[in-house]
Amino acid sequence: MSLTDWQTWEPFVDALRRSAPPGTDVSEFVGTVGRGAWQGTYLDDGDAELRREHYRKLAREAARTGDRGPKADLDDALRALAELTPDAEQTVRVVAAGRPDGDVVELVALPSAVDSGPVTPILEVVLEPGALPAQYLATIVPPSDAAVAPSADPDAVARVIAERMPDAVGASPDEMAAAEADLPAGSHLPDEVRALYASAGSGSLKLAPEEDRFGGFEIVPLSGSFLREAFLPAARFSTWSADAGTFAPEDPSGRVQPVIGSPLWFPVGTDGAGNVYAADLAPGTAGHVGQILLLDHEMRAGAVYRAESLAALLLGRTAGSAEPGLDKLDQRRPDQAGVGRGASSAGPGPDRLDQREPEFLNLDPAGWAERLDAGTVPDTLKAAGLVPDPARPPALTESISAANRLLDLRGLEPIEVTRVTRPERKGLLDRLFDR
Repeated sequence: MSLTDWQTWEPFVDALRRSAPPGTDVSEFVGTVGRGAWQGTYLDDGDAELRREHYRKLAREAARTGDRGPKADLDDALRALAELTPDAEQTVRVVAAGRPDGDVVELVALPSAVDSGPVTPILEVVLEPGALPAQYLATIVPPSDAAVAPSADPDAVARVIAERMPDAVGASPDEMAAAEADLPAGSHLPDEVRALYASAGSGSLKLAPEEDRFGGFEIVPLSGSFLREAFLPAARFSTWSADAGTFAPEDPSGRVQPVIGSPLWFPVGTDGAGNVYAADLAPGTAGHVGQILLLDHEMRAGAVYRAESLAALLLGRTAGSAEPGLDKLDQRRPDQAGVGRGASSAGPGPDRLDQREPEFLNLDPAGWAERLDAGTVPDTLKAAGLVPDPARPPALTESISAANRLLDLRGLEPIEVTRVTRPERKGLLDRLFDR
C-alpha cells in the first residue's frame, strides 16, 4: 500500500474519530509523518484543548485499570504510517468527520521555497531562494591602523608547541600558502599563527592544568576540517523566522567587530565541545591583529574576546573576557527579539533597521490575505513567515492558500495538495453489476 491509498489511512482516521472527546463532530490531525516518527496538532471541532483535557482523564483511568491508554490506537496507526516513508517526512491534514463519507486525508507536498517548522507545517516562504538577511551578508576589514599586540610572540608559541608536543609534525609551506590564499584578498596569516602551524599541523596541545590558566586545545588542521566553515554566516543561519532578528552582540570595549561571522576569524583550535578559538584578522578599533576570539557553538552570532594574542593565551596571561557574561548576551536586538505577528526585520547591519523596506514579515494567514488583496506585499521581501492563526492553529488550509499566493507573486512552484477520500460504499445492485 502507498500513502495515496485510502486503506493506508483508514486505521488512523477511524482511531482519530474513536479517540475524540464525547460530542465531537469533526476531529483533525495536522502535522508530519515519516522517518519513523510523527508530530502534529489535534483539533476537535477546531479546539486543541478539548482533547488534552479528555486524554488527561482517560490516562488517569488507564493508570488505575492497567489499560493501554487513550493514545495507544492512534500511535499504533501513526507508527505504521511512519514506516511507509522511512526516508522523508510527509506533511498531512487528516479529517475524521461526523459521518465517514466526510473523511479526507490531504497530502501536502512542499516545494523547495517553503520551509516547515517543529510546530507549524508551513513556517515560511523564501521568496528569493538562497537569500540571507542583510546582517548575514555584512563583511569586515581591519582598521587601517590595526597592529599586533605587544604580547604577540611567535617564538614563544613555537616553544610551547615544542615543549608540549615534541613529536608534532608541522604543516608544509604549501599548506599554509593554500590556507592564506583562501582568505579574503589582501589578508595574511599573523606570524603567531604561522609559528603554530609550522610547529604542529594538528594534534592535541595540552597545557599545565593550573588555576586560571588556559588548558589547551585541539589544533584545527589547515584543511579538511568542518570547523573552518562552521561559524561562517551561512552556516549559522537556520530560518528567516528564527534569524531575521539575529545580530551579533557589541563588544563594550570595541575590540571585536559585531558581525554574524567572518572568514577573517581564522580557527586555530577547538575545545572538543564544538567551540573554536580563532585568530582575529580584522579586529575592532580597540583590538589587535591576531587576538584570540572564542566562537561559541551556543551563540547564534558574533564572537567573544579571549586574549590579545596567541602567546598571551598559551602562556596564561589572560583567562577570559574582561566583561564576564558578554558571551551570554542575547544576540537579538531588543526591538527584534521574538519577531512575531506584524513584525519585520531589515537593513544592512545592526545599526539600521528600515521598516519601510522590510526583507521579512511574519504574519498570520489572514494578515497575508489582507496584504495580498490590497496589493501591499513589499517588493523588497526576501522571505515571508506564516504565524499560525491564534484562533484556529495551525490553520493549514489558510496557510497553504496564503503561501501559494505569495509564491505566485514571484513565479515560484506552488504547494501541491493530494486529496485521498474514503471510497463510496456500493449498494447491492452496484456490486451485482460491478458499477
